[in-house]
Amino acid sequence: MSQLDRRTFLLSTGLIGATAALAACSGGSETPTSTGGAPAVSTGKLSGTVTLTTWGSDQEVAAFKKIAADFTAARGAQVKIEVLPYDQIRTVVDRRLQANQAPDLFRVSYTDVTGYAANGVLADLSDHIDSSFGQQFFPGLWAAMQYDGAPIGVPHHTDTSALVYNKAHFAKAGITSVPDSLESAWTWEELVGVLGKLKTANPGVSPFAFNYQLYGAYRWFNTLFQAGGTVLDASMKNVTLDTEQAKKALTWTQSLYTQGLHAPSVLVKRPTYPDEIFPTQKISMIQAGDFLVPSLDGAIAKKFEWGVTYLPHDKAAATDLGGNAVVVTEGSPNKDAAIEFAKFLVTKENMQYFCEKTTVLPVRNDLADAKLAFDVKPDLMPVFQKQATTMPEALVKTSTLPSFPGINQALVDNMDQFLSNPSATVDSVVGGLTTAIQKALQV
Repeated sequence: MSQLDRRTFLLSTGLIGATAALAACSGGSETPTSTGGAPAVSTGKLSGTVTLTTWGSDQEVAAFKKIAADFTAARGAQVKIEVLPYDQIRTVVDRRLQANQAPDLFRVSYTDVTGYAANGVLADLSDHIDSSFGQQFFPGLWAAMQYDGAPIGVPHHTDTSALVYNKAHFAKAGITSVPDSLESAWTWEELVGVLGKLKTANPGVSPFAFNYQLYGAYRWFNTLFQAGGTVLDASMKNVTLDTEQAKKALTWTQSLYTQGLHAPSVLVKRPTYPDEIFPTQKISMIQAGDFLVPSLDGAIAKKFEWGVTYLPHDKAAATDLGGNAVVVTEGSPNKDAAIEFAKFLVTKENMQYFCEKTTVLPVRNDLADAKLAFDVKPDLMPVFQKQATTMPEALVKTSTLPSFPGINQALVDNMDQFLSNPSATVDSVVGGLTTAIQKALQV
């Protein structure tokens, strides 16, 4: 495995362009020079109230509220931050959209943006931004904000997964060192050995849990790509799961359950999240996103020491494209103010503030190399930043397809039974996934 720096990775995957790679990292927010159309950041006074519907940690909610207050002070319009549980956000938003009662704005993962756009519920931002606006962001993520040639949202941040572990449990198991670089990351076989030691040394404690739950089910693709597999072929039209690589990934994942190395109650279809259990010391190690660092730190407090290391690898290293965008609904009664707030959220100053307060990664070109002053556990963040360089280009492309919500749902519907039933066969789940994903591609 070769280790890429963050900029090299962003260049290689198309998330950041060669021209943007030369962008300077000066302080303060900016107003881009207009090259036609409306200015990227306007300054006129606005009235009324808009609602941003989101999920979030305490730190994320606080950051949203602070930026909302700044927007009100600068522009006049009020912003209400409505917070919903993560496992309810899509259901509630979908129901409101169907009832023509949608929020003005909502937070959405990159994997879901084009699915909403295909249903015609997102506002076209074309008349509110100029041609230079999109040049501020990593091209791969700005491309994910386009539908039928029109911008339908703003990229807010990205994040990725790594391994979070309990140092006391490791010490009790005689595990005296963990990988300190991508090159030294555990192989699958080595990870199984580590989990076996944890199981023996810490009775009654589950050694490990993946973060594959519900809307995050797609994170199983990390394991698939680590085995050298893919979800789709190069045309992005045909499923490629009936392969030795995919079957190896499925067999290995299932084996963690059958060998008692994975928390049995943490599955795919249930809102049982490993990051909520980890602070209780009932799980020794979890796969988790960097955005969870503040909530983990708050829940753990001084109960025990914990650390972060790199994801395991088989034939390759791989991790998921995480992060979220903010979109404005077509039915917003105060669309102009909603769009202006979306743009305000992603100025350099506000994006940097949000990322530093919430331990997520920025998606602006002028912040790609910035040394961010993360509020919580800044010593752990370099692991996530380096792990982010292992996002496979094919996985990024798959994750931003309009059909990806259906692909994720196929995992939810098929993987839960496979992992909870020791007698379930790999061939059966490959068949179920292939049929469901192929169907999702045709919608």
